[in-house]
Amino acid sequence: MVLTEFLTTEQVKTIHRNALRVLAEIGVRVEHEEVRSRLAALGGQCDSATGRVRFSPRIVEHFISAKRKTGLETTSPAIRVTCGVYQSYYLDPATDEILPFDEERLAKYLMLAHSLSLIELPHLLGMPYLPQGIPAEYLPLAEKLFAWKHGVRPSGSVQLTGLCPPLLEMFTCHAERSGRRLEEVFTAEGFLVSPLKLARPECEQLMFFFKHGLRMRIGHQPSQGGTAPISLAGSIVLALAEQIFIFLLYRSFWDDAVFSVGGSVMTMDMRNAVACYGRPEQQRINVAFADIARFYGCPCGGHTGLSDAKRPSFEAGAQKAVGALITALATGCGTIEAGLLATDEICSPIQMILDHDLARSLRALLAQPEVNEAECAFREILAAGIGGNFLGTDFTFERFRKDLYQPQTWSWQMVSGWQESGKKMDVDMARDIFMHFESRFTPGSQISLDEERKLRDIIEVSIRSGLASGPHAQEM
Repeated sequence: MVLTEFLTTEQVKTIHRNALRVLAEIGVRVEHEEVRSRLAALGGQCDSATGRVRFSPRIVEHFISAKRKTGLETTSPAIRVTCGVYQSYYLDPATDEILPFDEERLAKYLMLAHSLSLIELPHLLGMPYLPQGIPAEYLPLAEKLFAWKHGVRPSGSVQLTGLCPPLLEMFTCHAERSGRRLEEVFTAEGFLVSPLKLARPECEQLMFFFKHGLRMRIGHQPSQGGTAPISLAGSIVLALAEQIFIFLLYRSFWDDAVFSVGGSVMTMDMRNAVACYGRPEQQRINVAFADIARFYGCPCGGHTGLSDAKRPSFEAGAQKAVGALITALATGCGTIEAGLLATDEICSPIQMILDHDLARSLRALLAQPEVNEAECAFREILAAGIGGNFLGTDFTFERFRKDLYQPQTWSWQMVSGWQESGKKMDVDMARDIFMHFESRFTPGSQISLDEERKLRDIIEVSIRSGLASGPHAQEM
């Protein structure tokens, strides 16, 4: 059960040809001489005066072909559920007010994520509030401390090159205290500036961590009509060119770099130049990239499962469901970002519970059918006979929880029963679940006091030393 051929083979070839033209005729501006040198060694044509690096179609085809393996998975599409906190506000379940985060709200929100069985990879990107004594420019350091303290993954913000040494020290500390290898706990991420620019800070940070044997991720997120052409094909051409460049960048550092493609294009609302996550254009781009991935024979993903709604609502559920479902059917995996509203600006415990229920229903929808003699239940039909029913049978009793989706927040009563039980809607039932969770919530830390003291010491030394405004990484 997979969507195929949204784009024809000829259309994919046209997009591929134009993406190669972008890399060959326009190129990417790389604001770092050593990074340009590595790309030149891979076959790139570097212009020192402009900083541009171009790659001929022959070079690109050579490296892509070398990484072609198999096509996308064509069965069993999956739904993943993640939960992230960004520089967001907190939608209070009791008052329905949009409030600033503090540590108690952050701890409660992340613990709720831990309590919901399908949520994997809870993460913290930046900080949703300014911790006492930590200036804003040092928030990438605070991100690591508070992520580990609350048992979630830091998402890898670096932002300022001067923070690379204390970040490395913090990762080393956490690896030692948790008994894991540095490579297992390390995460760092920067972004290509669309269109077609790898800025000096990201280059410096990439080089710093590379020289310490670590891999920093470079992402991108062009916006349709903003930093990418407004047409579907034009936005895909630019996004694909940037993804090919990022692969070549990785390949210039690591021989085992993996080539993959995916939908990572936001849609720009032309009324106010705001980037939106819930629009159908974004999902169409995800589906298109699935066809491109089949053409290349490489992995594919899609940015989805988010909403522009400001409160739990039909808008929120529809945008998340449509995006996750169609992306799962096209690429093999769709994602629900549980709890997030207003793009990334609002975190809602109520929405997190609703999203968890949504993900359970989508998993039930996409489950592979099981058909065999036992499942065909001929004996049950024979026993019921003509005019019978199956409501009270042992087979139904034994199987109904396995065979039927059991919602927690969806309607299940007739109108009379619903009226008698308080006329509760999905948001009301999700609020009840949260209030029960909150009544049992106890704040705690997932790291030792010794590790927390050491991490705070690293942050305090960095602040006193003024590293956020210090020298560039290559000068350290």
